Amino acid sequence: MKPSNRILVVGIIIELCLAGLGAYLLLQLKSGGMTAATSPEDAASTITSVLGTVMGLLGGLLVATFVVLRKRGR
Repeated sequence: MKPSNRILVVGIIIELCLAGLGAYLLLQLKSGGMTAATSPEDAASTITSVLGTVMGLLGGLLVATFVVLRKRGR
């Protein structure tokens, strides 16, 4: 498998793991399994904001890496 294809597969797996982590944290917050120092609405907003930012940055980095590897012929 080419390194450019490998980076896409790994990126998709990481993005899915981050999305799963976000869903898990939101479900724990909603069910009461996890308590927040602030209101649950503020905590949910913070969780989605932080994980969305991380997923966006990681996705952009992976796409840039993919393009560079493709241009190099790998």
